[in-house]
Amino acid sequence: MLTACDSVPEPQHEFKNFYANSGDKNKNLMSVNSHKKRAQEAWLAVLRNKISDSQRKGLLRIMSHTIAPWFSRSELLMDFLTDSYNVGGAMSLLALSGLFYLIQEKNLDYPQFYPKLYSLLDKDVLHSKHRSRFFRLMNTFLASTHLPATLVASFIKRLSRLALNAPPTAIVAIVPWIYNLFKNHPLTTFMLHREIRDPEWKAELEAEGMEDPFDPDEPDPTLTDAIESSLWEIETLQSHYHPNVAAIARIISEQFTKPGYNLEDFLDYTYQGMLLAELGADDNKPLKKTPVVEYQIPKRIFTDRKLDEDGGVDTGPGSLMRNLWDFSP
Repeated sequence: MLTACDSVPEPQHEFKNFYANSGDKNKNLMSVNSHKKRAQEAWLAVLRNKISDSQRKGLLRIMSHTIAPWFSRSELLMDFLTDSYNVGGAMSLLALSGLFYLIQEKNLDYPQFYPKLYSLLDKDVLHSKHRSRFFRLMNTFLASTHLPATLVASFIKRLSRLALNAPPTAIVAIVPWIYNLFKNHPLTTFMLHREIRDPEWKAELEAEGMEDPFDPDEPDPTLTDAIESSLWEIETLQSHYHPNVAAIARIISEQFTKPGYNLEDFLDYTYQGMLLAELGADDNKPLKKTPVVEYQIPKRIFTDRKLDEDGGVDTGPGSLMRNLWDFSP
């Protein structure tokens, strides 16, 4: 019933229609602030009630555009959003979306926003069904050019590290997202190319290599030393088994002449869609490129029994399964 209410009236709004007798009009009934106060109390009563996880998710989805605009004291929403974040998973992501609205539109001070967002980047986030929503929100959260380069570099590095074990459909979204961050935050491009001027140090690095200075266990994204690292993970993905992933990973090694990528073109990829794009949409459409296959077919898999056509000699190619199946002493 509350969500069916009209949008928040403007401060100069004049009320003309009422579900009451005209003689019942009073000063509070004509006041916009009084209407907002009543709506705020009604929403607080709902938020403080015992609600299920599905109801909580529903409230968080409409927090920014339906609930928060009614509140004259936005800080009253903090307890609900903080408790929702502590639930974990998709609930945390939805809660951060509401917090970001309060920070951006209501000037709410919440210094732990980006550390909490950074903590959501774990091994499960790229396998989640909410991955597309996560990237859309991340794109909004990190759009400001006033963010410190050290903080942005941590998000770039963490996602690059996670991409090593991510499904191909996630990688094709990660690389363009990283490209756009490099374009918006030029100081982070030291992660792509850093000139070493000390000849002794340069010779030592070429001979022995170096350890990655990035600290993946540091919870504060401004203290991970990610900007001192490099994107060797993305270069590794240039040899990925899926040709589309390998091709898109190479954009990091090319000149940054493109203004930016439209992230929406990559977010809704599915593994089935990527496979059908290579195989063809229907049976009559040929392959884009005929695959080159080289293999040997073993004559026996589990046993060493002789075949008549071999003349009693085991001429079949070796098989790991046959060796594992051998129980002889």
